[in-house]
Amino acid sequence: MSYAFEALPRGFSDLVGEEAAQGVWAESMFRSVTRSFGFAPVTVAPVGYAETFEQFGSAATGRIFAFEDLSGRRLALTADSLVAVLRALAGSGRLTGGAGALGAACVPIARYRRKRHRGWSQAVAVICNEADELAADLTLLRLWAELFEVLGPAAGGRLEYCDYGVLDAIAADEGLSPAAARNALHRRRRGPAPEAGEPREAEPAPPSPVGFLRRLDRLSVLCRGLPPEEAVERVAAAEPVAGERMAHLRTVLAIAHELGVRVEFGLDWEHAPEYQAGLCFLARTGDGRTLGDGGGYHHMVRTLDIGLSSCWSTSASVNLLAELGPVPEAECVHLMRMPSADLRTFMAVARRLRGAGYDVLEHWQPRRLGRQLRRVPARPSQWFALVGEKEAASGRLTLQNAAATGVTRDLELNPV
Repeated sequence: MSYAFEALPRGFSDLVGEEAAQGVWAESMFRSVTRSFGFAPVTVAPVGYAETFEQFGSAATGRIFAFEDLSGRRLALTADSLVAVLRALAGSGRLTGGAGALGAACVPIARYRRKRHRGWSQAVAVICNEADELAADLTLLRLWAELFEVLGPAAGGRLEYCDYGVLDAIAADEGLSPAAARNALHRRRRGPAPEAGEPREAEPAPPSPVGFLRRLDRLSVLCRGLPPEEAVERVAAAEPVAGERMAHLRTVLAIAHELGVRVEFGLDWEHAPEYQAGLCFLARTGDGRTLGDGGGYHHMVRTLDIGLSSCWSTSASVNLLAELGPVPEAECVHLMRMPSADLRTFMAVARRLRGAGYDVLEHWQPRRLGRQLRRVPARPSQWFALVGEKEAASGRLTLQNAAATGVTRDLELNPV
């Protein structure tokens, strides 16, 4: 099979230059914010056992890049950021004894998916075995408040909340287990799910989910389009069994208001990921694009059997964060070495510029100087300077702005 060296499978992309710089900025920004909240930095391996991701039962199942190695082991490229971080935390021993643990990573994802970036990076923060649900929910809320602040008002960031604790409360009132409730939602959204096995004739028939789904539908219509506070009050009045959940949600909404985060609340269950637990949310931009999501993943992570009693997580698309972020453009000096310049003087000047905070692109043998200067990007952040005998003798360097003729800066070179 022939292929072009520069080509990639459809949906993947290499990023170079400014595009890559945006992604690097987004990852750095996310790591900085999570570190300030005490999340341990995590880097994950690009390859793991395929069973790890398939057992998790996430959207990655059936869409992962799987292969056999020389020993016949079935491996896969990393296909889920949460699973990868949990694997890293468990392998490091941080999940032993049921103690709480926090970890954050920027994970390159490789899986088939109908999106602009089928291979992309996810920024993910994970809270494991936290005993206080409110503490975890408020940590994720404040984390996104910080991210929205860095992205700025132009991003129009907001959070859309949905509470699976309400689902669990109503399911229990109807005699359904959490698993049965989620299976009922799964059937509604995607058709019948495979059954573990038919019940024996002697066993009583399981409770019907009809009443459960009817009550959820009524709540969904009840609070649709209402301000969050009013929606919460209506749900509490209509379903007293969900009163405790509504008290939890009132606190989260109150803190969000104090932080200046725009929030919405709804119970449109068919649009929410059915495997989550407790309070979950979608993070969106002002134009409705999904930046990320988050919430409790307790029911799902227990399938991994790694000693997790609870797990909250939030992830975001690094690609979208990069597009929205106010990526700071560093000032760059294109430094031209004239034939008369001593090598050590030229390198010392470059070191002095970097010490002054500039990025420096060194041109050691600029031929046809006029043409070389015309290739300097005509942006205010770009400068150029010549280094020759004159600069070495005077101990001063003149920087010329590439976007504005006549705008210069003088830099003292001593000691050189």
